[in-house]
Amino acid sequence: MTTPAFLLVLHLLPEPETLAETGIRLALTAVVAFLLAQFGYLLVRRLRLWMVRAGQDRVGVEQRARTVAQIFHSLVTAVAWAGAVVHALAVLGWDVKPLLAGAGIVGVALGFGAQTLVRDLIAGYFILVENQFGVGDLVDVAGRPSVVEEMTLRVTRLRGFDGCVHYVPNGEFKTVTNRSRDWSRLTVDVPVAADEDLGRALRACREAVDGLNADPAWRARLLEPAELWGVESLGGAEAQLRMAVKSGPGGDVFAASRELRRRGHEALLAAGIRAGAARELAIAPAAGPGEVP
Repeated sequence: MTTPAFLLVLHLLPEPETLAETGIRLALTAVVAFLLAQFGYLLVRRLRLWMVRAGQDRVGVEQRARTVAQIFHSLVTAVAWAGAVVHALAVLGWDVKPLLAGAGIVGVALGFGAQTLVRDLIAGYFILVENQFGVGDLVDVAGRPSVVEEMTLRVTRLRGFDGCVHYVPNGEFKTVTNRSRDWSRLTVDVPVAADEDLGRALRACREAVDGLNADPAWRARLLEPAELWGVESLGGAEAQLRMAVKSGPGGDVFAASRELRRRGHEALLAAGIRAGAARELAIAPAAGPGEVP
C-alpha cells in the first residue's frame, strides 16, 4: 500500500514535543543570518568608502567602488542565507553531511556541465579586476549606447536610450566601447556648396569656433579649446568643413558639438555662403495609356 504524501511530509517535521523548541531555534537561525548579513553589508559600505578615499578623486573611482560594492553585497546575501538554510535543515533533524558532500560533487559537475555559467563568472571577474567598465558608465555594446545600471559576476544590466533594460551575460561581451573614461571628442562636419569660396567659409567657421571658446558658459565645459581642422572632403556637389570639440565624459561633448554645429551654420548664413549644395527635383509627367514612361 502506498504511503500518502502528507504522511511523508509529517515524517520530515519535528516531533510535537519539540516543536516549540525547534521553532525557537529556527527563529534564532533567521535572526543570526540577518545580523550576519547586515554586518557584511556594513563591511561592504566601509570597503566602498575606503576605495573612494584611496582613489584620491581619480576619474572612475566612484563608479568602480559602487560596482565592487554591488557584487560583494550579492555575495554576502547568498552566503548568509545559504548557511541559514543548511543550519535550518540540521535543526529539523536532517543529516546535512551528505548534502554538503553532494554539493561538492555537484560543484564538480557544474564545472563540466555548466561551462557557460563558469565562463560568465570568470569574464565578470576580469571585467571587475581590469576595471573595463562600471556602474554609471556609458558604453556601446553591439553598436547600441547604454548605461550600466548594475553588475554582478554573472550578468550586467544595461539601460538603453529608449528606456529598455538589457541583461547581458558577462561572457557574451566581445567588444565594449566605454564612453565614460577620461575624455571624449566629437567632430562636427558642416557641408558647403562646392562652388562657394572655401576660404571665406573657413573664416566663417573660425569665427564660430572662436565664439564658442570665448563663451564662459562653454569654456568651462571643454577640456581643450574647440578646433577648426579644415576641409575634410571634396565631393561633386559640396565640401565638408570639419571642426572638433573635446570634453570630459558624459553629455557635455554632445551638447558642445550641437552648439558648435549651430554656430557654424549661422556663421555661414551670415557670410552669405550656402551650407550645402542646392537640390533640384525633376518631376516628369505621368505616362498616358500605351506610352512607355
